[in-house]
Amino acid sequence: MTSLIDIIWLSALVALCFPMGAVLSLTLNISHRMTAAFMALGAGLLIAASFLDLINASLHDLALPSVIAMILAAATLFSGANWWLSKRGAKHRKRCATCLDDMDTELSPDNGLAITLGTILDAIPEALVLGVTLTGSGSAIPLAVALGLGNVAQSVSSTSGLKASNVSTLHIMILWVGLAIIVTLTTLMSYALMGTLGPNLKPWLEAFAAGILLAMVCEAMLPEAHHKSPAFSGLIGTLGVCVYLAIHGVM
Repeated sequence: MTSLIDIIWLSALVALCFPMGAVLSLTLNISHRMTAAFMALGAGLLIAASFLDLINASLHDLALPSVIAMILAAATLFSGANWWLSKRGAKHRKRCATCLDDMDTELSPDNGLAITLGTILDAIPEALVLGVTLTGSGSAIPLAVALGLGNVAQSVSSTSGLKASNVSTLHIMILWVGLAIIVTLTTLMSYALMGTLGPNLKPWLEAFAAGILLAMVCEAMLPEAHHKSPAFSGLIGTLGVCVYLAIHGVM
């Protein structure tokens, strides 16, 4: 059984990867190819986590049609919300400066609320996933590593785009620190809710979380990983899957 202290620090550590990525992007000259490679690696990690820890676990307790229905319902919910926010200026919130230049577009400060809500939309599913996983008997560290690295990758890319769009450093850091707080609290609330509702709901939530996570990877991470992608980007994404398998096997 995971102790409360372990739950709190693990939740906070995953969430703090957002401002960590922002600091890296603001202080280092990270090339687009490096950003794209990191996005591909993060996408591979999260895809592996979705199937190995979430979908596979839900299939032990639910019939295949139920799992598929929950995955599709979750992906529909995410894509619908993402489409609505994209129409309001949050479409390119995960794109780096190079991608925005190539598309001759920018992230307008006037769309700050939509960008913030879109960023929260990307992060909340991860918090729910981690909260649900922490209620189980197995180790949540492999999933936490995957989510943390994915968060750094998203933050590095998004911060680059925000900075190129003349969003102030203060506003950028407020966004990511605020998101880290929201994600930590959401993870703890998800864990507490699972303890209240009981284990019967867990496989349904696992399948639902997997659907949202996969939709987020496809719509928010893979476009950046693909744009002017580095050589062997497919191999880098596959490496992410293998890294997750290796961590999962050790823990």
